[in-house]
Amino acid sequence: MSAPPAVAPSRPPAAPSGEVPFAPRPRRVRAGPPSLLDVAVDPTQRAAITLPAGKAMLILGEAGHGKTTVALHRLAQLWRESGGRRRGAVVVPTDGLARLLQPLLRRLGVDVLVATYDRWARAQAQRAFRRLPRESEGAPPSVLGLKRHPALRTALEELATRDPGRIDDDADAPARRTRALVSRGDLQHLFGDRVLLERVAESAKIAHLAVRDVLERTRVQLGKTTEEEWAHVDDRSRLVAVDGRALDEGTATAHANTIDAEDYAVLFELDRLRAMQRRLPPTAPRAFDLLVIDEAQEFAPLELRLLGRSLSPDGTLIVAGDADQQTDPTTTFPGWSSVMRELGQPHHATAHLEIGYRCPPDVVALARAVRDSSARQQQQTPTEESTTAFFVFESYRELLTSIGRGLRILLRRDRGASVAVVCRSPRVARRVASGLRAAVPTRIVWDGRFLARGPVQVSTVEEVKGLEFDFVIVPDANPHDYPDDAASRRAMYVAVTRARHQVVVACVGEPTRLLPWQPSSPQ
Repeated sequence: MSAPPAVAPSRPPAAPSGEVPFAPRPRRVRAGPPSLLDVAVDPTQRAAITLPAGKAMLILGEAGHGKTTVALHRLAQLWRESGGRRRGAVVVPTDGLARLLQPLLRRLGVDVLVATYDRWARAQAQRAFRRLPRESEGAPPSVLGLKRHPALRTALEELATRDPGRIDDDADAPARRTRALVSRGDLQHLFGDRVLLERVAESAKIAHLAVRDVLERTRVQLGKTTEEEWAHVDDRSRLVAVDGRALDEGTATAHANTIDAEDYAVLFELDRLRAMQRRLPPTAPRAFDLLVIDEAQEFAPLELRLLGRSLSPDGTLIVAGDADQQTDPTTTFPGWSSVMRELGQPHHATAHLEIGYRCPPDVVALARAVRDSSARQQQQTPTEESTTAFFVFESYRELLTSIGRGLRILLRRDRGASVAVVCRSPRVARRVASGLRAAVPTRIVWDGRFLARGPVQVSTVEEVKGLEFDFVIVPDANPHDYPDDAASRRAMYVAVTRARHQVVVACVGEPTRLLPWQPSSPQ
């Protein structure tokens, strides 16, 4: 299958008021959703799969070009060659991708760990460091952006010259007999030091409001829960809320006595820096003989450093990714050379995959036009075979009513189809899901638990990364949710390339400038 030219796809006219313009065409083949493993590998993919063990491999390609397929087949071949004796792990950024890959590896007969980075790092930290508290949830983007920024390294280097920190610098607390080079108190000395954080923010060109957010979050995280503060109360029933929940749940102190997933890589790096200064061996993460990192463009430098340190000396590293699909706003992509250096593998083989398998030619053309911002805007009459469509509505009510009716018709005709409504933000996803439930069975997905078929599934761009569906609907293609900037182009590119069969893009009012179509007024 040769790649289609990067031309702008055809565009249907805008939605006439009162009509039902949204009518996705059912698939001709209804044998169920294809697997990533159902595609025959081409010579380029075969050469990457059969590379000898011990050689690090970087697999690059556009969306739908088989990067994950090659990574899994290479992992499976090396694992089988060892007779199943090699310890392996596949690390990905999202729950949805982890849930997709686990059964695929079972089909290949491979027994290795498949986990999100957060889950993998938590297991590594709990094994290496003692007395870590429970992990928090819901850290704001400003906090995550500062904790994941490479400029944090200068602060870690300064902190490494000091002794391991103590929470609140309690000089009267009994000394602990430990050889540990880091403690949880170091997190307070790092993320609770305004002067240190302001220097990091200035170096990273991060807004100083992020410093305030990190300081406040650290103050709460290093504090006690309400139950701990009032542990002297004899009547324990008085330490339970009326609704039976913990006293801090749902309040500003809900994350008291917790740790963020982003802190694990910080602790490991600080331990490594202190060990170097003291000429001691650092605390080593658990080693893996085979390590696959998929969607590697989403990982921060300190996270990549930790992942690289977990590869055994004679192990094999397999990295897959696409810079054009980098959508996490809390980190930046420095380039593949930098990624491989952080992983400790500056010398590696690179496979560039040139043939696409997932998306129809019209969808590929739309995705490339959005990504490259180079397609000539045009307005054409769509054919019956078009796999892209674009509609403009006057109100959200019209948009949701039209899409709901169209989906009801589609699911009646094609019961095995998988449909994803991909939104830019959780706010829009909730609104769309609520509006569609009156017309079709609808579920909103935040935890990666997507279904292969069945009800309409509403989620966000970040949640569907690495996944694929028969039909994809982008309902918020407006300038507010998709402004004309690089981050929005990458997000739209990811959204439309999830489609195996058809993409429908819609908006209320003015459409985003990212689209290669010339909008027309409702008839």
